[in-house]
Amino acid sequence: MATWSRFILSAVAAVSVRSASAQVHWTPGVAPCDSRHGADRGHEADEDHDGCGKARAARMRQAAGWLVDEPPDVRFQVREGLQATDLLHNTLEVEVVPGPKTVSGTNVMRVRSLSDGLTTFTFMLRSQYTISACVVNGTFNAPVASVGTYGRRATLDRAYNAGEEFTIAVTYSGTAVSVGFGSINFATQGGQPVVASLSEPYYAGSWWPCKDGDVGQSGDNADKATLDIAIIAPSNLRSVSNGLLQGIDALSGGRSRYRWRHDYPISTYLVAFSSTPYVTWTQTYAYPLPGGGSGSMPVEFNIYSGSNTSANRTAWERSLDMLAAFRGVYGEYPFVNEKYGIYQFPFSGGMEHQTNSGQGTFSESVTAHELAHQWWGDWVTTRTWHDIWLNEGFATYGEALWQERKPGSTGLPALHAAMASRRPTAVSDTVYVYDTTSSSRIFSSTYSYRKGAWVLHMLRKVLGDGAFFDVLAAYRAQFGGSGATTDDFAAVASAISGRDLTDYFLQWVYRGGAPAYEFGHRTDTINGRSYLRLHVTQTQDPAWGVNGAFVMPLDIKATTAAGDRHFTVQNDARTDHYVLPLDAPATGVTIDEFNWVLNTGKTAEAHVQGPPVVVEASPAPGAALHASAPPASLVVYFSDNVSIPAGALGVSGPGGPVAASLAYDAPARRATLTFASGLGPGEYAVTVADSVSAFGQALDGEVADPVNPLSLPSGEGAPGGSALWRFRVEGCPADWNGDGAVDFNDFLEFLNDYNAGAPRADLNADGVIDFNDFLEFLNRYNTPCP
Repeated sequence: MATWSRFILSAVAAVSVRSASAQVHWTPGVAPCDSRHGADRGHEADEDHDGCGKARAARMRQAAGWLVDEPPDVRFQVREGLQATDLLHNTLEVEVVPGPKTVSGTNVMRVRSLSDGLTTFTFMLRSQYTISACVVNGTFNAPVASVGTYGRRATLDRAYNAGEEFTIAVTYSGTAVSVGFGSINFATQGGQPVVASLSEPYYAGSWWPCKDGDVGQSGDNADKATLDIAIIAPSNLRSVSNGLLQGIDALSGGRSRYRWRHDYPISTYLVAFSSTPYVTWTQTYAYPLPGGGSGSMPVEFNIYSGSNTSANRTAWERSLDMLAAFRGVYGEYPFVNEKYGIYQFPFSGGMEHQTNSGQGTFSESVTAHELAHQWWGDWVTTRTWHDIWLNEGFATYGEALWQERKPGSTGLPALHAAMASRRPTAVSDTVYVYDTTSSSRIFSSTYSYRKGAWVLHMLRKVLGDGAFFDVLAAYRAQFGGSGATTDDFAAVASAISGRDLTDYFLQWVYRGGAPAYEFGHRTDTINGRSYLRLHVTQTQDPAWGVNGAFVMPLDIKATTAAGDRHFTVQNDARTDHYVLPLDAPATGVTIDEFNWVLNTGKTAEAHVQGPPVVVEASPAPGAALHASAPPASLVVYFSDNVSIPAGALGVSGPGGPVAASLAYDAPARRATLTFASGLGPGEYAVTVADSVSAFGQALDGEVADPVNPLSLPSGEGAPGGSALWRFRVEGCPADWNGDGAVDFNDFLEFLNDYNAGAPRADLNADGVIDFNDFLEFLNRYNTPCP
């Protein structure tokens, strides 16, 4: 982690700061996105792929001299920590006056102490605002001290212990200063005023007094509160916000007050409003209820009159289909008891304000992105800005999931095409944001959005669809209404999948880079069967990945005259070698055909000789043989002409090592171990030691499952590792439970193994458990014991 001095220096170096007293407006020339220029324009898209990314917007504002990132504020040691209190509810009334661009109002915060002896409470309100009153519990006028540009520290009326609650009402006024992506913006549309907010990441204090993290720091977005918000503006403006409209009050001076209430917990940066003469219409989202029947929810749209066309209305109304599509993969819309809405605002792209997304575009992909955020970003929120990919990467993958699952979609081909168009333009940096002082780095389209989406896409490949979507459901269930970190998500993914995913998140989130592949192949014929010899080498910077390599499953397609054969191999080293059975020689090989793995290149090269492996054996792993016809020998075929030292190949059984003699046929690559006498009933273990070698490389002998015939050919991709497998000689072939008697209990136990797909139920050793194995058992059941 960078030192504090580095945070300061990097922020100062990156920022072009205009006078804090200047009237800062949205940058001219950063126009709302036009859906004609691409399906995934908006802040969620790569700045080089389209033109409305938050990172790009920040660069343009900075280039024009507008205030983007402010230096980090004073750190926690001069104030109570964010975790010292729990914000329960905000009752905010704010008045905006378009002409002088002033903001005034009062926020009443209800707070619970989480520590004993709490005597101060720090809230955020930018320094240009004047606080006219700060009242604790309705009676105590609290002294307020400034802590940096945003921090205001109020001294409470007494010390509060853990569990005690208090209210603090802050009344303020001042002239707006727009920072970040345009935190509070006074503009015009169609000759009419529009006033709108966009606080992300840590600039809510530029327009209202609130509990929030310090500017430039990681924050804690898990502290959420319910909300009452009233917006006072000229009466010709309609004011929209989070939650449900409670009423409209006519006020003196040609003003109106719109009162909104949101009963779900909401993070500070997701509180928002916009005021302008909107054209409003509503559609209804119908959804199934868990106990049967259906429910309904309003979907409200607010659009500028100049944009109020049939095409634009239709574009936004696709959100109803999206609600249904996302319900199938994410669960029901998390705020279904209130509303979903889209309102037009004067910013580029979109912003996922809770229950009410602001959009400056009618792009289908932006609409999908902002809606996906309602699950991932709003209901489950990145706890810190370090982990912003949990918001933006998830929502970007939501765009791709919509393409996969929308009505009329081609499914997986559409998913792969969507992800191909969302490939990051660079891979060297990390998805995890180590430096939170820069809004542009936090909202890097390349890393937080696109590479973050690929982290999810690849995780889906690693886990499979069932486990992947189970992980999302469990993650939502555990952290809904709160916030999570990358470690939290990784822990859920590991627990639900039953796999240790530590290295996965280390290589893809906490470290930079991506693999570059070189591969080569040839076909060998052994014992009349074709085998693909394939090597895959990773050539990327060895500092990337884990131990110099990215550990990922790789799909392999071998093209043959008998048809394509498909395999999935585990690639976990700088160079891995594979031997794969074919029905005919390979005429071509493709690795990762559908690009499930983010990589910087796949280059074919001449095949490189790998270590020898065991390709076939008889008895095979898991074979069950009858004592009336026991095997006279063990036959092992190797991938190469090997050297077999004395004692490297052996069999042991119930009586210990089996006496045998070894013969080796080099042209056939076949070793035969002939037993000195017949094998009696029992279980036998075969060992082929890794002292067996070829071309100066030790045997790659690991057998994944010692009783599964499909575990051959052996190997984990690198030299070294003995081959071990087992077979059985059965005294009574149908004595399935080994109790010395053949009876109905054996039949029942075989049925259990048969239905479970247990390898031992493959009685004819053809690699498939099917009705032929059931018939084989019946034959054995009816055969007398010797």
